Amino acid sequence: MLDDGDRAWNRAVEFSPNGQIIAVAGYDKTIRLWNLQGTLMKTLTGHGSWVYGINFSPDGKLLASASGDKTIKLWQLDGSLLLTLVGHNDWVFNVAFHPNNRQIASASADGKVMLWTLQLELKKLMRHGCDWAGLYLHNNIEVNDNDRKLC
Repeated sequence: MLDDGDRAWNRAVEFSPNGQIIAVAGYDKTIRLWNLQGTLMKTLTGHGSWVYGINFSPDGKLLASASGDKTIKLWQLDGSLLLTLVGHNDWVFNVAFHPNNRQIASASADGKVMLWTLQLELKKLMRHGCDWAGLYLHNNIEVNDNDRKLC
């Protein structure tokens, strides 16, 4: 059993594709990641309202969340926020990944189901991350010479 302590009203629960992580979303605006032994691994914060829906990507590397703040957020499992998708005009209740890992569908109280293509956004984020990491790798004296060429 997961002991979520004083947390009021869990709203959604989802297993990772490999079955090793349980994500729990709630009315406290967070998503909590637990292992199967019941140990809290991470708490994802960033939504401005209740989190109604969560869904792991088919490859298990990302987690999408749907919220009353009218956004969908895309997270890495280390807790890093990758992307916030804005476009709904009311609460977003559910989110689902396409099996190709590159599209997300979201359903909202505004009556719309929206399809989001992530390929361009993720490529842009990776390019930005590599630009930043490249500067670090190039300028840090403690980095091995072979690692300076990673990006």
